[in-house]
Amino acid sequence: MQLFLQSLMNGIVVGSVYTLVAVGFALTFSVMHVINFAHGEFYMVGSFMTFMVMRYIVDDFWVALLVSVVIGAGLGFLVERVFRPSYGKGLLTQFIIALGLVIVLQQAMLIIFGGQPKAVRSAYPTVHTLGVVSITDERLLVIGVSVALVVALFIFLNRTKTGKAMRAAAGNPLAARLVGISTHRMASLAFIVGIALAAVAGALLAPLYSINPFMGMRLTGVAMVIVVVAGIGSVGGAAIVGYVIGIVENLFAAYVSPEWSFAVMFALLIVVLLIKPMGLFGKERAGVAM
Repeated sequence: MQLFLQSLMNGIVVGSVYTLVAVGFALTFSVMHVINFAHGEFYMVGSFMTFMVMRYIVDDFWVALLVSVVIGAGLGFLVERVFRPSYGKGLLTQFIIALGLVIVLQQAMLIIFGGQPKAVRSAYPTVHTLGVVSITDERLLVIGVSVALVVALFIFLNRTKTGKAMRAAAGNPLAARLVGISTHRMASLAFIVGIALAAVAGALLAPLYSINPFMGMRLTGVAMVIVVVAGIGSVGGAAIVGYVIGIVENLFAAYVSPEWSFAVMFALLIVVLLIKPMGLFGKERAGVAM
């Protein structure tokens, strides 16, 4: 029971990070149907920005987190401009653009920080014992910030004028343009929010694991699995499946084998697609479904 509960808690922590990355991935796809195969690299950039700020500028995690958000948002604005010529031109064009972004970002971090894994000092190392489960303040922070940001995103999409405009642009771009909504502006905002969330995820997880310039590729794969299992365009579904995947992966690693924990996600993907080809929460028309 102790192993189960501890693995469950660890799965919730990892699932919180997966959820932040996945909902950003789903959001950027929903508005302009662009698959950003480089999405995980911005998680990596967020981790390195946290490392850089805390090591060389100021030893304050919240400042590092803020810097990661700002840089992630700025990169989101630029990346949307890079992808804009590919709108409506097919998956291959998007893949080539994303591959270029992956190479540029990986090589940039490699040149600046080197290839050796880096460690970020934990700002909140205190350990709490809840029955048979142990958890640090750092991990509680990951869960708390992730939940707060996902809830804030849902409120933004459902309660604000801009959020509703983004959903309209995702659901029917032509109708949105006819009523005066700029789909390019909505696409830019989706990239800004989505990539900023990925950068925050990287910043949150940086103190818990070693970081390296190639860590983003795995998160891209995880995000794609989550989004497809949830149903392409379902941001709410991506949030739920993100936690499920994190928990399943950690339980599998604890009871079966850590080496196969990544593969179990793709096995789950195959099973879901065989049963529900549109995903668990997917619809025929891919919009921003909550």
